[in-house]
Order: sequence, then structure tokens, then C-alpha cells
Amino acid sequence: MRLASSVLAWSALAFVVTAVAGAGPPVPRTLEQKCGDTSGIATRPFWLETDDGVRLYAVETGTGPVGVVLAHESPADLCGWLPYMAALRDAGLRVLAFDFRGYGDSQRPSPTGKYLAYGHDFRAAIGRLRADGARKVFLIGASFGGAASLTYAPDLPLAGVVSLSGETQVAGADALAAVSRLRAPLLIVGSRDDRYLSVPDALRLLRRAGSHDKRTAFYPGAFHGWDLVEDAPYAARVRKLVLAWIRAR
Repeated sequence: MRLASSVLAWSALAFVVTAVAGAGPPVPRTLEQKCGDTSGIATRPFWLETDDGVRLYAVETGTGPVGVVLAHESPADLCGWLPYMAALRDAGLRVLAFDFRGYGDSQRPSPTGKYLAYGHDFRAAIGRLRADGARKVFLIGASFGGAASLTYAPDLPLAGVVSLSGETQVAGADALAAVSRLRAPLLIVGSRDDRYLSVPDALRLLRRAGSHDKRTAFYPGAFHGWDLVEDAPYAARVRKLVLAWIRAR
């Protein structure tokens, strides 16, 4: 009887411990587990909670009063940003990258309206950088992330927006319809033979943008999105351009 009572007591204790341990969100995977090569980003991932209750996988690195939010391509997640994230950190910027809702390790809301509500994701990322010490925040988006950046930036407190090949319309983001309300400085970077964002489409976005401070930069070939700052033969030149543009503002 005493042995049976002890077994029951330990079983009850184990159940309580398990229940308590399972009460909160799961611990985010490490960058090594998620991405393999971390590109020298040694930081602990965390959950970024949006104001509509969605949990986003995020990482932050660097220090200083100038912050950069990185918005990834589709289909992809923040892993593709790690080399550029390291470069921005080494240039003295505070950098945050996250997985959009429905991508990577972030939550996948079921209602369609909530699934596409990327503005909440951007606000959470910007708020986190400001809470951690950034006085100015810039948004850099690649491909889909660029289109989403241009779509939601008019309603966000930003010091500037950089779009790396962000399309006019893609995956629920309608940059062409929204960009006329943009007032923040804008830089659109693309390649001359990009089949996803043609030069004429990039110029349409630029002309329609409500920003007074706006420009484009086009490079040879068909490199697209984050390849412009990571894999293109002129990637170092593009990184230098973007960094100088940010520092000037």
C-alpha cells in the first residue's frame, strides 16, 4: 500500500510538472537547429507577440540608436537574411529579422484575414527595436518582403524603406495600390533583367510613391531579392549603397 501510494504521488507530481511546463509557448528552436549555418549570428531566438495575438519567431543582433527590420522572401524565412544581418550588425546597426505569420517557425492563423495581416508583424518588430534602444527604424524587404514593406509602410513609424526587388503585387500584398500614401524616404533596388520586378514596374512604384525623398538603383543581370546584397557579383556595392543611404537619413 505504501509503495502504491508513493507511485501515485509521484505520478500526480509528474502530471503537475508536465502541465506547468506545457502551459507556455514552446521554446523557440536555436538558429543552428533552424538554419544550419548561422553566418556568425550568435543570439538566442525569441517569440515576438503581435498585437493581434500571433507568435512570431525572431532574432535580434547589434546595438545602437539605428535599427533595421528585415522582411524575408516567399517561400522562405529569416534564415536567408543571416549573412546580410551579420553585415549590418558589423556596420554598427541594430538588426531584427523575423518569420512572417504563416512562414517558418511562426504561428499560422487560420482565418484568411488574420493570416494576411502582415501590418501587425511589422508593428511588433518595430516596437521591439524601439523598446531595445533604437531611435530610428528602417525597413528592408526582399521580393515578397519588399512588396509587403511597401504595402504596410505608409501606416508605420519608419525613418525609411528599402525594397530589394519588391513586386508590385504578390501574395496578398498590393504595393502599387498603397505606395501613394508613403511619406518615408524610399530606395528601390533591382536588376535590369529581373523577371519578377521589371525596370518599368519599379519605375511605376517610384513615380506613384508619395515620398519626396525617393530613388532607384538598377544593376546588371537578373539577380532578385536578397541575392542583390548576398550573392550577386556586385553585392558589396549594393550593401555599400544601402548602408550609405541609411546613414544619410
